[in-house]
Amino acid sequence: MNYSLVKQLVALAEEFHRESGAAGTDPAVELTDFSRWLQARTGATAAPPRQSVEREPSHPMETAASVIGKFVTFMYRYLRTYSRLALLHTPLITYDDFSYLAAVYGRGPLSKSELITRNIHEKPTGSEIIRRLLAAGLIQEAPHATDRRRKLLSLTAAGQQVLFEAFASMSQVAAMAAGNLSPAEQEQLAYLLTKLDAFHFPVFAAARPASLEEMRQKHFPHVPTDWRPAGFGGPPAAPDSEAGR
Repeated sequence: MNYSLVKQLVALAEEFHRESGAAGTDPAVELTDFSRWLQARTGATAAPPRQSVEREPSHPMETAASVIGKFVTFMYRYLRTYSRLALLHTPLITYDDFSYLAAVYGRGPLSKSELITRNIHEKPTGSEIIRRLLAAGLIQEAPHATDRRRKLLSLTAAGQQVLFEAFASMSQVAAMAAGNLSPAEQEQLAYLLTKLDAFHFPVFAAARPASLEEMRQKHFPHVPTDWRPAGFGGPPAAPDSEAGR
C-alpha cells in the first residue's frame, strides 16, 4: 500500500495546527475547520475567473491582491450605506457607533484603548466615537478595580436597550452584505477574512513604524520592493543638456 497520501495529510494537519492552534478543540469543529483550511491551502475548489462575475472589465494592471484591497474597501462602503438606513431612527449615527456598543456588550468592560484597538481605529477617531456615546448616555465610565489610573467602559441600561433594538435591523444588514453568495461561499469567505484579520491585527496593534518601508521589512518581508506595472519602463530619462546645442 502506498502511504504517500497519508504522509501528505499528516504534514498538512501539522501545518494546520501550527497556523490555527486548533489542538484541543472539539473534534467535529476541528475537522470542519481543517476542511476549509485545506480547500484554501490546496486550491481544491478553484474559483471561476473573476471576469465571469465582474460588473465592469478590470484593468489589465490589477492583480488578485489589488482586487482584494479594492473590494474590501467597497464592501465597507456598501455596509456603511445599508447600516445608515438601519440606524436611522436610533441614537446611533454610524456603523462604528453600533460596533463599539456591541464590543462593550460582548467583551466589556473595556478600557478606551482596548475598545479603540479592538475596532481597528486610530486613537483620535476612536476617542471621538467614545465621546459621542458617553454624551448620549449609552456607555459609562467607572474606575478600574486595581488600577485607579484607568477607567473602564460599560453599557448603560439605555445603551443596552438601544443595542438590542438595533440587533434586528443590523442582522438584516449582515444578510444583505452576504448578497448572492451561497452558504458554502459565505463560509469560505468568512474563513479567509478571519485569516486575514488574524494576520493583520498584530501589525496594527504593534508600535507604528515611521515609514512604509520600515513596516514592509518588519512585517511583510515577502512583499517585493521592485514591482512595476506591466509594460512600464520607468520614468522618462532626464533631457540631455547637450541635446539642444
